[in-house]
Amino acid sequence: MSYPWHPLEGDGEGDNATTNSPGSIEAWAELFATTIAHLAAQLTMTQLRLRALATVAAESGVVDRDLIAARLAEISEQETGTYLRENLGVDLAEAIDLDNLTREIATYLRGESMGPS
Repeated sequence: MSYPWHPLEGDGEGDNATTNSPGSIEAWAELFATTIAHLAAQLTMTQLRLRALATVAAESGVVDRDLIAARLAEISEQETGTYLRENLGVDLAEAIDLDNLTREIATYLRGESMGPS
């Protein structure tokens, strides 16, 4: 499967070029690996920040843990699919079983077992 390269800015010519297509499959693989590692690092930092915020808020008595867990379960049921589609983009959303992934995420966030993996 081959996808055309579409730069976000510029026309790909001369001084206006902002992005060029990697020349080989190895270059693509490196680009994807680097991008995935960068996104994983960003996600990890966000998770750590949210965990710290939630822990301090709960320890301070500012929030009700049970109420938050219930709201998370409710929101995950309603909005996981929407967020996944937005975050994955059209091509990746069509390439995976998005409905199954949505169910798995909602199940996990409700604190339920997903069974054997």
